Amino acid sequence: MKLVVIDLVPALLSWEGRDRHEEASVASGAGDAIHDMSHRYLVVGTADAEESTTALRHILDLHGIADMFTSVATSATFGPKVSPRVVRRLAATHRTPPEQVAVVTAREHLARPMHRSRMSVVVTTHDEFDLVPDALASLEAGRIIP
Repeated sequence: MKLVVIDLVPALLSWEGRDRHEEASVASGAGDAIHDMSHRYLVVGTADAEESTTALRHILDLHGIADMFTSVATSATFGPKVSPRVVRRLAATHRTPPEQVAVVTAREHLARPMHRSRMSVVVTTHDEFDLVPDALASLEAGRIIP
């Protein structure tokens, strides 16, 4: 595994109300988890096109974790919602084939299409995001990496 793509909302980021910048919460333990991941993999954040890259990066920066991401992008260039196609295109910008990509998401309906596209998937929740590095290590330990 070379690249970890984090589907930022709602796995890592969530908010209530209108002012997302001020009311955004980051998953508990996210800083340590992303720090661990960034030492082993390229870490990319993504979200649906309705979010702006600038706003996402600002929220991550407010919480002191923006610099741990290789890049942050939305699906806007490749489609309205995060999908296997969007993740494949993001991976291609980092010269990474799908079989070397792991997707971290809280949206269970994305897992099956990602698997069909030859990508590993970790389904998590906002409350259990801190367990993601261990889940990635388990995936790697049980899988032959080309």
